[in-house]
Amino acid sequence: MIEFVGTLEGTLDKKGRCSVPSEYRRQLNGQSLYLRPSVRGPFLEAWPSLDFANTTAPRLGPLDIPNDEEDDLLYALIGDVVAVQPDADGRIILPAELIAHAGLEGQLAFVGRRSFFEVWSRPAFAERRARALSNMRRASARAP
Repeated sequence: MIEFVGTLEGTLDKKGRCSVPSEYRRQLNGQSLYLRPSVRGPFLEAWPSLDFANTTAPRLGPLDIPNDEEDDLLYALIGDVVAVQPDADGRIILPAELIAHAGLEGQLAFVGRRSFFEVWSRPAFAERRARALSNMRRASARAP
């Protein structure tokens, strides 16, 4: 079972290349990745190909007409997906549209989310992590 954990650092070069951290590559065991812009914020989601293929997103046949919810789901979560295969050194090329969505340049943070990982600009993730820790501290202070 794949288990992406931890926050690992990386870099993005001027050609849009970055290396998937070796800890995450071992988890992939040769699988390709499906990258998509997150609908939850300025970062990318990277899903192993087998998990992505097993998703419950609607699969439409030639005579199917999707309802509005299915349409939204397919546009938002499937429409901008890009499949990438890490090379022998673990490098992938991020398309310009994905780089722009996440505001990526230079320093990256690869953030494990168990079944997938996120790719953030390191400064943006530092802010998000600080907010998450603050929220958790407040919540734990209210707990009985």
